[in-house]
Amino acid sequence: TTTTTLPPGTVAEDARAVVLAGLPGLVLDSATESFLAEGGRAVIVFGKNLASQSQVRELTASMACAADGDILIAVDQEPGRVDRLAKIGIPSPAVDSEQEQFIADTRTMGAAMVDLGINFDLAPVLDVARGSNPVLVGRNFGPDPEVVAARGLDFQLTLESLGVATTAKHFPGHGLSTVDPHLQVTPIAAEISTLEAIDFPPFRSAIDNGIGAVMVGHPIYAALDPDNPASLSPAVLDLLRTGFGFDGVAVTDAFSMAGVREGRTLGEVTVEALIAGEDLLIVDNPPEVAEVVAVIEQAVEDGVLSRERLAEAAGRVRRLAMSAAPVKCDQ
Repeated sequence: TTTTTLPPGTVAEDARAVVLAGLPGLVLDSATESFLAEGGRAVIVFGKNLASQSQVRELTASMACAADGDILIAVDQEPGRVDRLAKIGIPSPAVDSEQEQFIADTRTMGAAMVDLGINFDLAPVLDVARGSNPVLVGRNFGPDPEVVAARGLDFQLTLESLGVATTAKHFPGHGLSTVDPHLQVTPIAAEISTLEAIDFPPFRSAIDNGIGAVMVGHPIYAALDPDNPASLSPAVLDLLRTGFGFDGVAVTDAFSMAGVREGRTLGEVTVEALIAGEDLLIVDNPPEVAEVVAVIEQAVEDGVLSRERLAEAAGRVRRLAMSAAPVKCDQ
């Protein structure tokens, strides 16, 4: 149950509203156009979708025109090495720059994003990395939770002041991962006391300051839920909602990653994520978008996924889309 009144939709619209869809190329394809026209609220762009600033403006405008309402256009534009927009001339701030410079660079980047029609950043990375961490190298603020929290907040508040929604990731913190969840199942054996002391504080800070979205990672945390990746774990989502008081958009990490797909079908991952309490599913492989939508509609029809849970998730996504800078149809 949620205390907030959220915008309603039909099952078909809600099933699309909870998908963050990848698209195949540099222009709006007919499948994504239909997805947006029929209730889709969120699209993610990767390097393959970016050729020039004018091309991106045309792409986002065409998506806004296709959609019936406010939309979110997402990108991974993190401080550090994962900055997709650098290839079209929009770099992200360096992870180790001085605070004043960091904020100035973030503001420049954010203004350029809004100009392009990109209003949802899947950043900052709030993992407190320690030891050899293959997935976080070059994209984290280091081993001190206070520094991570402060830098993350500078990034979050600067972008949100410009209308770019931000995402704290990867909850509950995979600073201790030693393998890459893109490639394999990632166990994290940390005690709850370690997570509480080191990994949780940056997320608490972001949430207390009203961050719009939190990305839940795919590692398996023995202390929280030994059986499920965090992204599919009711226990982890309950911790986020109840323990951290978060009522924004809980977004999964990408569905193409082996850390979540190992031993599960796409349909199982989809339904488990929504039942666990996720609101937005990153379906980064375009051909899987229609399949995921169909699975969600069927799960509601079969009574496996409650109508209320789907409506809550979709409502949260719409609320975030309404709060972000509008993507204009006539850019």
